[in-house]
Amino acid sequence: MGEKGMNGVVRRLAALPPVSLHLVFAVLLAAAALFGRHTNLESSGLALVWPAAGVNFLWGLWASRTRRDLAVALVATLPILAVVNLATGLSLALALAVAFGSMAQTAVAVSLFRRLVPGLTVQTVGDYLRLGMVALVSCSVGALFIVAGSAVDGMAEPVNAFIPWLVRHAVSLTALGSLGVVIASGIRARAGGEVYPKLTSARRAEYALLVLVSIVLYTATFGTAAALPIAYITIPAHMWAGLRLRAGWATLHGLLSGGFLVFFTLSGLGPFQGLGPVTAAYVAQSFMFIAFSLSAVLALSMDERRRLIARLYRATEEAEAAADLRDLVIGRMNDGVLVAGPDRRLIFQNAASERWLGSGTAQPGEIWRRDYEVTTARGEPLDEGDNPLTRALEGTVTERMDLDLVHRTGEVMHLSVDAVPLPGERGAVVVLRNVTDERVYQRDLGRFASVVAHDLLTPLTVFDGWLELLEDPDLPLAERQASIERLQQASLRMRTLIRNLLAYSLAKEERLTASRIDVGQVVEGIIDLRTALPGTQLPEVRFVVDAHDPVYADQRLFLQLMENLVGNAMKYGRTDGTGEVTVATTVDASTGRTLIHVRDNGIGVPEGDLERVFEEFHRSENGIGQATGTGLGLAICRRIAEAHGGSISVRNLEEGGAEFTVGLPGAPDQLPAGIPLAADEHTPRVSTP
Repeated sequence: MGEKGMNGVVRRLAALPPVSLHLVFAVLLAAAALFGRHTNLESSGLALVWPAAGVNFLWGLWASRTRRDLAVALVATLPILAVVNLATGLSLALALAVAFGSMAQTAVAVSLFRRLVPGLTVQTVGDYLRLGMVALVSCSVGALFIVAGSAVDGMAEPVNAFIPWLVRHAVSLTALGSLGVVIASGIRARAGGEVYPKLTSARRAEYALLVLVSIVLYTATFGTAAALPIAYITIPAHMWAGLRLRAGWATLHGLLSGGFLVFFTLSGLGPFQGLGPVTAAYVAQSFMFIAFSLSAVLALSMDERRRLIARLYRATEEAEAAADLRDLVIGRMNDGVLVAGPDRRLIFQNAASERWLGSGTAQPGEIWRRDYEVTTARGEPLDEGDNPLTRALEGTVTERMDLDLVHRTGEVMHLSVDAVPLPGERGAVVVLRNVTDERVYQRDLGRFASVVAHDLLTPLTVFDGWLELLEDPDLPLAERQASIERLQQASLRMRTLIRNLLAYSLAKEERLTASRIDVGQVVEGIIDLRTALPGTQLPEVRFVVDAHDPVYADQRLFLQLMENLVGNAMKYGRTDGTGEVTVATTVDASTGRTLIHVRDNGIGVPEGDLERVFEEFHRSENGIGQATGTGLGLAICRRIAEAHGGSISVRNLEEGGAEFTVGLPGAPDQLPAGIPLAADEHTPRVSTP
């Protein structure tokens, strides 16, 4: 039968209503009792085998799902077995004893099995042994009824009926019970959608050979007239079945083999023919039970082994999946993670750790080595005894130790380090957090505080001094006017400082939206505004604007960028009236970006400050005496350029002065990810207030 046909049968069996199943079991019980009554070897009239015990147990076990079904099964046992036994020659007393004994035996067996095997399955050798114990106990209870019935029937030694009942019923209950439970479990599994592997051609051939060998062995052993004690030669067939078949098929093989034994023994053939009827019955039953149990125990052991191997494979796959997920999560963490063994050999490190510490430090399996210098946050060399990894390997937990790493390239990285020893002295785990940005931010805050303390408090001090002068009613008008002008200049300086601080902060943090901007028009607007401001007291400056290439940038930040660069060129230009500021654009041939050049002919930038002029609050010495400032203007320019994925640089001109060059996107596709383009690409050009 194919897989589809088998599944169809299983579905039909699983869909049978309870009434139909009660009728099926009733018919099977009657047929098993009739079969057993026709296997007589001894003058007592008791059967050689009694399959009705196993069928009755399976009926009761299925019906025990509800009290009502169990009551139906137990009550129905009485008339079925009584009628069959009466019809086949037993006396009324013995027939009733068999019926009541079977009912009590089934009730005890079902109750014990449900308690000892809650899963109601025979999947392990332990389950099979527990079923055998249940059979012995319950069949002993049933045997008491046959002893009582034999006494009522006038048997001379009624106690002698105890052992035959116990042996026959226990063998039947164990063999048929285990087979039925295994088959029922298979039906439930298939009905639940479990798929069994298909048999290969080699396996089919092997099973066919097993059937043929079993038939030959049993025929040669039990089908001859020679009464030779050679029954044991059939044992290899049962071992073969137990080792190669699943439990259900192995028990079925044992049961069918027992059928051959019964048939030939009843026919007066085989090794047991020379024994007396009672002895032959006991020996045949014992051999049949031993052979069956051998197949069942071996098959159950192999099934348990297969399940353990399958669980091991599943556990291995789950462990590998969990390890892959762990490596994926740890690998993509922003923190660096490394694990070292007790001998300092690297076990694992994620990408962040390898990137920060350098790939040359160690590979998995190698001893950890430094490719950098480590200092404390105060700049002191780190002693090996204070190394977080060393401390963790010695069993000490380290939390948030601030360390500085100085690589051979000169790069300095600030780290916060946690280190924890692994249980069982198996090594240590070190977690690294890159706090370089936080340190820079803290430095900015310190500089900010310094600027606030100096550049904001100084104008306030001026306010206080000149306000005291203005309180003097005898102050001449000219001095009063001069005091007011100084107060206005101090106020302007405070406003400029606050505006620059806000612009510096927003240049990095604010969400940007890009649009197409006409650089030339923006610069012309800035020039018009600056030259029209009253009271600027700036010397005359000549402007040259040659900016025809557009940029794609945030309008407000771009305006801030150009105001700072143009204003810077005006402040640090020539003061004798010959100052000149040129703003021009070109296109970088390699990147397609628009380059904005702002050039002046002023004091230039000292060579030592060419890289530092873009640092926060830095001011060159030659500029301090020419104009006031906060040191934030060029830092703001750098932040704006980098926020757009661009760059800024400065160089000194041979003829004097400096040239600042800003590279910004010249097309929408050059914008960094995360900066959206305005809905209308050709947004109206920026105009200055």
